[in-house]
Amino acid sequence: MKVAEKVVFNTIVLYARVIISMLISLVSVPLVLKALGASDYGLYNLVAGVIAMLTFLNASMNVATQRYLSVAMGTRDTVRLNIVFNVSLLLHLLIGTVIVILFEICGLFVFDGFLNIDSERIPAAKIVYQTLIVSTFFSIVSVPYGAVINAKEDMLVFSVNHIIKDVLMLLLALYLSNTSADRLILYGIGVAVISVIYILISRTVVKIKYKEFSIHPRTYYKKDVFKSMFGFAGWNTFAAVAMIGRNQGIAVVFNLFYGTIINAAYGVANQVNGVLNAMTATFSQSINPQLMQSKGMDNKERLERISMISSKYSFILYSFFAVPLIIEMSKVLKLWLGNPPEYTLIMSQLVIILNMVHIYSNGLMSAIQATGKIAVYQIAMSILISLNIPISYFLLKMGCSPYWCLGCFIIIEVVSLLLRMIFAQKLADIKFGHFFKKVIIPTSICIAISAIVPLAIHFLLPETLLRVVVVSLVYAVIYLFAIWNIAINKYEHSTFLGMVQGIRSRKKH
Repeated sequence: MKVAEKVVFNTIVLYARVIISMLISLVSVPLVLKALGASDYGLYNLVAGVIAMLTFLNASMNVATQRYLSVAMGTRDTVRLNIVFNVSLLLHLLIGTVIVILFEICGLFVFDGFLNIDSERIPAAKIVYQTLIVSTFFSIVSVPYGAVINAKEDMLVFSVNHIIKDVLMLLLALYLSNTSADRLILYGIGVAVISVIYILISRTVVKIKYKEFSIHPRTYYKKDVFKSMFGFAGWNTFAAVAMIGRNQGIAVVFNLFYGTIINAAYGVANQVNGVLNAMTATFSQSINPQLMQSKGMDNKERLERISMISSKYSFILYSFFAVPLIIEMSKVLKLWLGNPPEYTLIMSQLVIILNMVHIYSNGLMSAIQATGKIAVYQIAMSILISLNIPISYFLLKMGCSPYWCLGCFIIIEVVSLLLRMIFAQKLADIKFGHFFKKVIIPTSICIAISAIVPLAIHFLLPETLLRVVVVSLVYAVIYLFAIWNIAINKYEHSTFLGMVQGIRSRKKH
């Protein structure tokens, strides 16, 4: 299978998984919200959110391992592959242990008057915290297995694993709706158990399907590789913790000023964004192994081209769903949740806009990761991202609306994008001007053109399901036309048309 065809096949498989997961989420999230109630749902997102955001940490650590595995694959060295895999197992065991210790230390302080939680719910919150620490440890030590599946570009296996996890989450939501026990505690335990099941499945798949990977740490341990991967994974973990601190630190700040109800709104906003983000993550996941292998081949031109494709098409895919959802968010939330928690509407819109800006960085971050020279980059980005928390606290202390905090997030994310472009030029030789001209400008023009008519329809028609459908369809038609004629270049046109012709010719035979 050719590279382009493989990327397209993996993307289709991953999108099928995303659609199934999205349908399951549409059912399970309202069930959980109704079963727990707004207060307990907000409490869960506050307590578990810090650790739930470790999916982001997991993804960052996965990229670190995948980077070394993909570069080794680019050199066609089987021994090197096993060295990287076994060193990665030891490394993540160490990282998992350290993070668990840190969270246990934090747990000694956060429940003693620091968080704004009703006193009778503190015991339940502590139990949830402990169950999710266990889940966190197993999630971290499973990273090498997920990295193997990604590096091998076996997205069908990856998708099936995730669908199993999503189905189990739906079953948990249904069980919560029909029990009289403490639902918050059961939900925390259930999520932890499901995470462990997912990890065991991933480990079994790697052990059975990819026999070239053998688990023999003593045989394949290399001190220099451990040192290199430790530095790389360490800086990645440092940056991921900063991102978690930003996303969940704001949840703590909101809690201090507004209580757990606003945490429910913030939790729903992140759920909405999570569904949309899965659309983009699927494409990035299918193309990242090729990007990483470009570094192993020492092909800078290919690295730059794939990086720009990753950023551009990630943004195109995300915006296809995000813009009409931003326009019609009020009606969508009512249809989905009935009576969404206060602040949910504008928070959801702002979080999606924030992520639209962040999506531009997808290819840039992967290219920088591929170089391996990430220490200064991660320090700079972590400092910049972390500024969100003190600024947000200051804004709320001054009496500003919580929406100002998310507006601050967006401004800092724009600055972060510019900084990533500078680092990508310096480390990966991706020209600042090329990226701006070929990725940001054409896609921004497409968004501006495509949103005019749907916005007019939004303000002219009454708030009904029909309006949501009309706005979405009109936007889709204008957007696809604009993307094809403005954002997609001649080379991409010919590649796409060539793949279509190839599929047709195979069908005839």
